[in-house]
Amino acid sequence: IQDPVHEIPEEEDDSVLVSAGDSPDRKDNAFLEWLELLTGVQRPSPPLKPAENCTECQCGRTNTVKRIVGGMETRVNQYPWMTILKYNNQFYCGGTLITDRHVMTAAHCVHGFSRARMSVTLLDHDQSMMNETETITAKVERIFKHPGYSSLNYDNDIAVLRLDTVLQMNDKLRPVCQPSSGESFTGYDGIVTGWGTTSSGGNVSPTLQEVTVPIMSNEDCKKTAYGENRISDNMLCAGYPEGMKDSCQGDSGGPLHVMDKEMESENIHQIAGVVSWGEGCARPNYPGVYTRVNRYEEWIRNNTIDGCYCKQDKTSSVSVEN
Repeated sequence: IQDPVHEIPEEEDDSVLVSAGDSPDRKDNAFLEWLELLTGVQRPSPPLKPAENCTECQCGRTNTVKRIVGGMETRVNQYPWMTILKYNNQFYCGGTLITDRHVMTAAHCVHGFSRARMSVTLLDHDQSMMNETETITAKVERIFKHPGYSSLNYDNDIAVLRLDTVLQMNDKLRPVCQPSSGESFTGYDGIVTGWGTTSSGGNVSPTLQEVTVPIMSNEDCKKTAYGENRISDNMLCAGYPEGMKDSCQGDSGGPLHVMDKEMESENIHQIAGVVSWGEGCARPNYPGVYTRVNRYEEWIRNNTIDGCYCKQDKTSSVSVEN
């Protein structure tokens, strides 16, 4: 299984979550968060307010800034929406910026985790270098884990994180575009990006990696070694019959991109899938399995209504309501 490189934390203790000097409200919130972890039942949250005064921005465009490092040419911050998820300040999953304050990831990257110990980092490239890029770090204010998520079969493996900071979109930082409605993406070339291991059971990569894999129809995926029962309509498969290329451990929660064919000349990237699961990495007849993002349009819209989206074209960005 392509789980992130971590162990599910042990049952949280409220003495850890609540430090001396915390206000009563913070203590109450910490206790309720601990109760959520223990029971798996999320408490009701206040309703979200639609975003206002959204500034003009464009989504899905990669950066083409190049830098020479050790004689090898690499693109730094080429995918400006790439997000590192950290737990206790250690990398464990990937994510994708979708609005000026929301990150999309896999539900299994938040299931059983304390929100207070999570953080996200943007605009990083080489995690082993402290000053290579000017990174942005934010805390996680709220977690929206899909209510239908199953840890048994990874169905509905999608979550949205609301950051405690509203980010300023600019030429360096921008979100990915949402996928086209109703598109199966069969036959598209999918681009997976992440800091995961470069081989099954290996070490995570310090630098952001990318791999291109062909997207299969679900009908063909059900003919692989997974069989018919393990692949639901909420999933998307991508990979070569002989293996060779794949996402791997640590890539979980990150994006599977596709190029918008109608705007391919403008280099527009949509997020078609979220790295979810698979048997090993790059094994023959075991393609990578991803959460099919355009199956969750309404759910995403309802949980990101307070964020500003960027447009694929050059018109002004608007809140998700529009």
